[in-house]
Amino acid sequence: MAAVAALALGAVGVGCLWEREDHTFGSFCAVSEGGEEHCVGENLGPGTAWSQAEKDGALPIEMWATWPNNKTLEEIVASSYSLDVWFGHIDEAIEYVRDDARNAESLRATLAGKLASLLDEATARQRALLAQAPVDAAGNFKKAMIDKASAEKEPLAAVLAADKQAMAVVQAVFEQARSDAAPLQSRYAGAAARFAEYHATEAAETAAYAALSAQASRLDIDGLDGAEEAVLAAAREASRAPGELGAEIMTLSAELQVFAASFDEAMAPHREFLATHGAVLPDMTSGALRSLNAMLGYVERRVARSDATATALLGGIALRRQALRVMQMDEGAREAIARSRARRASEVFGEGARARVEALSAAPPVSEKLGLPLLAERCGELLALVQLRPLCEAAGSSWRDAGCAVLRERFDAAEAELRTGLPRKIAAGLAALREKGMAAAALDAAQARLDAGDVKGAAIAYDTAVRGAEGT
Repeated sequence: MAAVAALALGAVGVGCLWEREDHTFGSFCAVSEGGEEHCVGENLGPGTAWSQAEKDGALPIEMWATWPNNKTLEEIVASSYSLDVWFGHIDEAIEYVRDDARNAESLRATLAGKLASLLDEATARQRALLAQAPVDAAGNFKKAMIDKASAEKEPLAAVLAADKQAMAVVQAVFEQARSDAAPLQSRYAGAAARFAEYHATEAAETAAYAALSAQASRLDIDGLDGAEEAVLAAAREASRAPGELGAEIMTLSAELQVFAASFDEAMAPHREFLATHGAVLPDMTSGALRSLNAMLGYVERRVARSDATATALLGGIALRRQALRVMQMDEGAREAIARSRARRASEVFGEGARARVEALSAAPPVSEKLGLPLLAERCGELLALVQLRPLCEAAGSSWRDAGCAVLRERFDAAEAELRTGLPRKIAAGLAALREKGMAAAALDAAQARLDAGDVKGAAIAYDTAVRGAEGT
């Protein structure tokens, strides 16, 4: 029987592996936003109450600790030991929210919620007892509550005060930056307005050059000097306004970059604070800098076009002057000049033909690391040679005869190389690159061009792939 009893007791013991809930010395309670109140015995800890509240509601979750239920409120406020027990549970609840749950909104709700009302209730009861008879525990209770408030609320207040102070410093930096940026913003607006005015004059500038060209084409030799002066004056005027605008844009751009660097330096100590609070450091200059850069690019390109147009017009006027002078000569002089120019043209064409043939006689260059041929340049030279064939076969090409005699020997070979030789070399190079494990995308693109008959495009894509494989 003793053995049976022992087994029975053992069976009961094995089944009691969990801790029984005990509210004797108080309870931990929690309630979530929109949820129900959950209270557990203090022996289960505040985390159990938090977990139950978390399941049926949303944050924030308010927590509190009730006083021991084996004593009346009068006994609690009159006993320093009972107060210590209760305040110890309050400590546990607050520390759990602050250190384990780490939720600031829940901490605020806990400090300002039912916990505060329980403390107020205890305070009111203590005052009632004091009105009946002086009790020494009252002073202890009041001191304990003051200490508790100081211990829990002062750190939170300190954090809030520090945040306010840091935010004030950041705000001061922003205000100073806005103050410093105001004149720059005004100057940017002015530069943008002047750029818009300048941009609107492009059509008129182009029309003026066209009018000067038409006028010069009708002038006799005596009027060409005036036409040259007019073109030079137009070119100077076309460069004056953009020169001033370009200088203004570059100066403003430099000052904006200095401002941006100064602002970044001023904000550097506060980046961590901004990141902690999810604030993004504003970009105050990059948009304006991009816009100014675009303006400057347009100004420079337009000035270059204007200079090129003026140069071409002056060159055309010079040629017209020469032509008019030749027309004033007698027939013998004109024929002599024509023969001289034809001879010079023949020499230049012949020199170019020999240089072209010599370049094609050499093998194409090879890449440094893989030793594969680079074929794009050779393909271009072959195409240029083949395009000269109609000129050399045309009737009346006497001044080209010397050069064409050199080129005719290479036309057939060049066409054959374009048709079969280069495609085979490109295909072999692509195969070699595939064997070396190069990514297929670039190789497939070159192969697609080759399959489509675009030998030049395939050669360019192949050379790009070779250089990519070598990292050059």
